[in-house]
Amino acid sequence: MKNAAIISDTRLILFSELSGIVCKTAQYYFQNGILPKSKVAILGYNSIEYVITIYALWKLAAIPVPINTRLKESEIKSIFKSSQCSNIIMDNSFKNSLSNLPSIDMTIKNKGREYKVNTNTQENETAVIIHTSGSSGVPKGVETSNYNLYQSFLALSQIFNFSNDDVFLASLPFYHIGGFSIINRALLSGGVLVIPKSLKQNDIVYSMKEHNASIVSLVPTMLKRIIEEGIKPNKNLRCLFLGGGASSNNLIYSALNNNWPIVKVYGSSETTAMITACWGAKLRETPNSAGKPFSGITIKILDDSFNEVENGIVGEIAVKSKTIAKGYLNLPELWNKKKFNDFYLTGDYGYLDKEGKLFVVARRTDLIVSGGENIDPREIESILNTHPKIIETFVFPIEDSEWGEIPVAIVVLNEAKCLSQKNIIDFLKPKIASYKLPRKIIFTNKIPKTELGKVNFNEVNELFNATE
Repeated sequence: MKNAAIISDTRLILFSELSGIVCKTAQYYFQNGILPKSKVAILGYNSIEYVITIYALWKLAAIPVPINTRLKESEIKSIFKSSQCSNIIMDNSFKNSLSNLPSIDMTIKNKGREYKVNTNTQENETAVIIHTSGSSGVPKGVETSNYNLYQSFLALSQIFNFSNDDVFLASLPFYHIGGFSIINRALLSGGVLVIPKSLKQNDIVYSMKEHNASIVSLVPTMLKRIIEEGIKPNKNLRCLFLGGGASSNNLIYSALNNNWPIVKVYGSSETTAMITACWGAKLRETPNSAGKPFSGITIKILDDSFNEVENGIVGEIAVKSKTIAKGYLNLPELWNKKKFNDFYLTGDYGYLDKEGKLFVVARRTDLIVSGGENIDPREIESILNTHPKIIETFVFPIEDSEWGEIPVAIVVLNEAKCLSQKNIIDFLKPKIASYKLPRKIIFTNKIPKTELGKVNFNEVNELFNATE
């Protein structure tokens, strides 16, 4: 593994050959029509080819737009269009699944000409566009700059001392900011990036142990499964970053008692991944805490009038940091609504204790986080409401021991009233990714609402409990 830059189940690339391969691959993409400053969609599973494609696009001063591999064709095309992408680079898994998009095969070139143009990319230019769900019903493209990526790495590395001795496991999908940041940390630290055969549990555990990974990131669902199977950490593992959804105190204690070096983190696409961390004795004392913000990051808790509240009082979590993204692609008005003075308004709610540790009480009220995936309930509602036999819908999360949260839909039918749960799921399947499908459909005559016309969550919970 000495001098290795990237390792997969089929290939190894050394640091000594990395630059040449990137430049040759960049020339290949340039010859296939990718130009500097263009936005380029990427659709593929984690692989060496994916990483080299990212580096090659950066060499061309083009902007990668990673796309969730679990999306349907219509969803992919919507992101391609709204992001104004010039091309889509796809691996072989998706070669015949998309039509009418200008596509290029994802590949690695280690022969031929090298791309030699000096691109002079600036630190404030967009390095990547990561799409995240939200209240609009359409995924938002978060524009993350070169400066954001570097500052995120710097803040984390100052605490956990990343070095060229580290082995980083690519244990999250590259289309998420969490997975994309793993690429960045490995490159900037000079460590090894290990890419498992897949993101299935067995392949992650195999690669972690086979290559003695030192830095791993997991969502709670995956960690829970690993612990339940009695799997122990490898001897070199020193940081297991845990984020991407709610983690129970029982899971934290179970992991710590089995010697997993858990670092519980909090962050989002807009903050360029994690901005707080809690580990060691502090995590055992307060397993429900997300920890303190990293150096250079300020967190305030604000009330509805944007006044800072006292410690222990719940309010909206606001963040000031050099890692805050440039904004939402083509949505400046929406981004402006997320800013107050120099702070980014997360939409999450929590409080700070007297030590400055953050406790997240509720993630964004408009999002369902299931197995690390963000689900926008309004997207599901808008599609359901196009059905001719449906009058109104409401989609909400319920807690789930395996996935953290799962979506449930309340449906009001018109006078025909002849739809089953299977009918509705079959209606949704061609239109949205499978992880977004409601796990349960509740039929009712009307959706419970307050006098002001807002959904009455207490009555919604009663309605759900009555059907259990």
